[in-house]
Formats: sequence, C-alpha cells, structure tokens
Amino acid sequence: MSIGCCFMAGLRRVLRSPALIFWIFATSLLLTLPLTVAMRNAIKQSVGTSLVQQNLRQGLDMDWLGEFLSQGDGIRGTFGPRVVGFLPVLINLDKLLDGRIFSAELGISIAGMLFLLVWAFFGGGILSRYARPEKLYTRSTFFADSGEYFLRFVRLVILSILVYLALYQWVAAPLFRLIDRLTRDTPAEIPEMVYSGLVFLLLAFLLMILSMAMDYAKIAMVVENRRSSILAFLRGLRFVFSNKLKSLGLYLLLILVGVILFGIYGLLAPGPNQANDFTLIVAFIGGQVFLIARLILKLWFLAGQTMLFQSVTGPEAITAMGTPAAASLFLS
Repeated sequence: MSIGCCFMAGLRRVLRSPALIFWIFATSLLLTLPLTVAMRNAIKQSVGTSLVQQNLRQGLDMDWLGEFLSQGDGIRGTFGPRVVGFLPVLINLDKLLDGRIFSAELGISIAGMLFLLVWAFFGGGILSRYARPEKLYTRSTFFADSGEYFLRFVRLVILSILVYLALYQWVAAPLFRLIDRLTRDTPAEIPEMVYSGLVFLLLAFLLMILSMAMDYAKIAMVVENRRSSILAFLRGLRFVFSNKLKSLGLYLLLILVGVILFGIYGLLAPGPNQANDFTLIVAFIGGQVFLIARLILKLWFLAGQTMLFQSVTGPEAITAMGTPAAASLFLS
C-alpha cells in the first residue's frame, strides 16, 4: 500500500470513530481542570476588588502581570502573553530540543505525567480499533483492550523518556560543549548560531526517528501481540529502517499537515488583548477547535502508521510472543 493510501485511509478510520475523539478530548479537559482552578484562584487572589480589575477589562495590564509573576513561581510563572495563540507550541518545541522538557513546575509535571499515562491506557484500545476495523467494538471491548496493553505501553513510555534523556546527555550536550569551546574566542555570533542550528537539526532528526520507532513499537505490541518493551522498540526501529522511504514519507506528510494546521491557527489565533465577552468567547472556541484538530492529527498518525505496518507485515501478523513463530517475526 502506498503512503498516499495509508495517509487518506488513516484519516477515514479516525473520522469513522467520532465518539473516540470526543472521549479522549473530554478526558484531556478533565486532566487540566485542577491546574485551571489553581490558576483561577491565584488570579482572583491577586486582582481582588482593586482597580486592576477595571484595567483588565480593557486588555492585559502589563504592570499587574509583572507584579503577579513576582509574587511567586510555580504555576504563576506559566501565565502571560506567551500562553496565548501559537506561542505555546513554539515554547514546547524549544524546550524539547533544549533538554528542558522536564524542567516544568511540579504541578504541571504531574499533569503531564498523568496525560502520558492516560494516553498509555487509551493507546491499546485505539490501536486495536484501527488495526482490526472489521471487529465489532463496544465500550467494554475498548476498555478491555486498553487495559490489556496498558502496562506494556507504560514500559514503552519509560523507555522513550530514558532514550530521550540519553540522546540529550550523550549527543546534544557534548556537541553544545564542543561548540562553546570552539566559539569562545570568536567575536562574531554567526558561527555559534550556525553550529547550534546544526545540532538542533540533528537532535530533531534523532527525535523523529525515536518518535517513529516508538509508534511502530506500540503498533507491533498490538498487531503482533508483543510483550517486551525493548524487543518491541527494536522491532519498531527495524521497521523504520527497513521501510525508510515509506515510514519517513508518511511521517513527513503528516508533519506537513501539522505545520499547515499550526500556521492557520497562528494566523487566526487572537492575542492577549481581548477586551469584551465576544472576543473572549471567540478565543475560547477557536482554542478548543485547535485542540480537537491536534487530537485528530495525533490519531491520524496512529491510524496511518498502523495501516502502513499492516500493509508491509500483513494484517494477520498476530502471533503470541515466546513461540518459534515469534522469533521468525522479529528476525524476518
């Protein structure tokens, strides 16, 4: 099957399950509620009944914002113009490439880990649904499949975090130290910017390979009933390198969709100076539409990659690990 077929058929499989999109979106919203309430209380306590409240009705008061951020770190430090519109995407990408993705405030880190655990739980049910579209699915079978693969996917999450830290610690960090030594006595900043850009490109490429390998590892766990996270990861790596053009082509095609999506949102997303109820409502609805589109894109990745994996290995490649046939699957 060509990457174009996997690309379009993957989207059709995602859109054929609107209830799945709704429940994952609703669960994600529930995870953010404690942080939302904490931020609301912090802002309410800071504003109170002062005149700042009137100023904020006309737009963002930068004097108040500076005072609010200076009152303490933690969740307060995440508030400001940078969390509005397209900037959060760029900030998270910068943290990912700069090795600071786990340096967030404790409450946000806990919410992030819960989010990963929720996706680890839903992952088995999602991939099982996309891998076996002919099967009759009910809510109970979906949750049964999710529970069956939950611990396997949790081990994969832990493994992916360890590999990410290893890439930054053993590849990116030494290269940045080397750049610092090479450019320490150079007055011009351009060489350092060029070298740093090349390191970021290398790290982005390695993280892309890691992301693809982990996705195909999850798919292999479901399609081939694998249990070992390490062997599944190696299976994912082998699939990526054995099908370089197809796996990379499909991934980049979906990345292009994401870039277009983020670009459209960046152009249309309102700034921090909404001054009336109508603009606030529009900003809220626009943000939710963007989040749903991101969720659909994430599911689109999984559905498209599942179809590519099955088109190469065969849709019936469901084998119990630990048998002689399992060894032939890994080595074939």
